[in-house]
Amino acid sequence: MIRFLQSGICVALCAFTVAAFAQVENPFIGTWDLDREDSDFGNVPQPENMSRTYADLGGGSYMYLVANLTPDGSLGGSSATYKYDGDQYPIASLTALDPAYISYQKINERTVEYRVSVNGELSQIGAKTISNDGRVLTIVIQYPNSSQENQILRFDRRRQ
Repeated sequence: MIRFLQSGICVALCAFTVAAFAQVENPFIGTWDLDREDSDFGNVPQPENMSRTYADLGGGSYMYLVANLTPDGSLGGSSATYKYDGDQYPIASLTALDPAYISYQKINERTVEYRVSVNGELSQIGAKTISNDGRVLTIVIQYPNSSQENQILRFDRRRQ
């Protein structure tokens, strides 16, 4: 029984160490909750709630999942698997009808830039930055070829 308990503790410590290492390697890894008061959605209605989760899939691949609740109570969101290589990766969306693609470039340890294309046309340019203390994610979004106003979104790291 003691050996079983020791093995369980060892496995848990190893899993925690791997998760902590992934977060050090990529500070975006984790779940982030929208700070509504500190965000500016421009001319788009602010969601009731929004969270973003970033996961390390290994081999230089990552995944994001965005879930939001709109003011009218409907659920929205998107997800993609990607690398920081500038290639385009498909976005799965709960609401978008047209095919969309995202590409990422790592600028430095705490900043990445991304581009979203819909039907082959650039629709969004963004930069994601992690604060020095690792607790705030800021996303600045521009919408070329659109009347949509720029956005500055702030998210707080969810405590695990």
